[in-house]
Amino acid sequence: MTTADAVRDDPTPEKPAKPDEPETSGPEPPRRSAPSSPVPPAGWLLRSSAIAAAIAGILAAIVAPGVQGNASERVVVWTVWGASAFAFFLLLLLVTLAVWGAVELLRSQGLPSPARAALLGGGAVVVAMSSPGLRDRLPPLYSSVIAIAAVIAALAGAYAAAGAPHTRAVAAVLSLLAFAAMARFGAWWIAVYAGDMASVRLFSTARSLATAGILFEAAAQLLAVTWLSTRSRGGGLGQLGAFVALVGAVALTWGVAQGVHSSASLWQAILHTALADAPGVPSPYGLDALATFLVPASLLLALATATQPRHAVSVLVAMALALVSRGAFDAPLRALCVVVAAYWVVLARGDQQAMWKALIRERQARLEEAK
Repeated sequence: MTTADAVRDDPTPEKPAKPDEPETSGPEPPRRSAPSSPVPPAGWLLRSSAIAAAIAGILAAIVAPGVQGNASERVVVWTVWGASAFAFFLLLLLVTLAVWGAVELLRSQGLPSPARAALLGGGAVVVAMSSPGLRDRLPPLYSSVIAIAAVIAALAGAYAAAGAPHTRAVAAVLSLLAFAAMARFGAWWIAVYAGDMASVRLFSTARSLATAGILFEAAAQLLAVTWLSTRSRGGGLGQLGAFVALVGAVALTWGVAQGVHSSASLWQAILHTALADAPGVPSPYGLDALATFLVPASLLLALATATQPRHAVSVLVAMALALVSRGAFDAPLRALCVVVAAYWVVLARGDQQAMWKALIRERQARLEEAK
């Protein structure tokens, strides 16, 4: 028998090869689901806190100090009590958001360790020292500690949030306000030292730093106005909110200037009493009117930003709370506002859904302008 016959007589049938058949080496591994973002569940609390912060700022900075000496004792007592009660309510909201944000930041995977440590460390100091500051006036040293901790948290949050396109504007505003806070902090301490040493040169340096603080805050608000106006181009709610806020701030600043006259109306006298010392100590060089304007402008812009619909809530709220802080972090509630803003803008940076919505909205706005 030949070899060919042996091959033909082999009863085992040949199995034709199946081309392009993928080789399976085992069961398919389970697919990982995308990490869930904490921003959507906290949306209602974030927006409520931002609106409450703007209202509390108006009550504490304008209404409560303005009625003193311009209204009856009963009105003054009830106004001060209402402002204090609203401040405690805001404190509860902000502490809740700060604790929630800290837990989520501990779980976050894409945050660098130095930025996480600075955020959580600075925020912890501010949260721990905020409650006593509502009951009694803090000593200058305690206020300085709060301001430094808030600056560290703001700069860390700005650094972490600058990498995403939908949080870059808030990061820039946080950076400018942190520089404003450092300038004001240095100006106050140098002015105190200059008074002890009777040094005119040092006091001039303090006034220069105070002027720089006003300019940093003005730049932050200008950036916020530009950002808010571009949220809805073509005459949308963003432009309307920014326009109404600026017109209202101009009207209030004019009322402060008119309140000094004996024939001033009640609302002008209230505004003058509340905001006459807005430039602070030491006063800036030639920017007293701008410093007065920035106080109501920050609160009205924050209210307009927090009430914007159809946008990423975390980004809007972070911008609104940063505006309420005004770059003056020596006050406990303002420092707490900037800490919460830094926490949640970093969390918003990792929200891919919010990022793509923002990019699509900007593209649609550009297409509408091109028509």
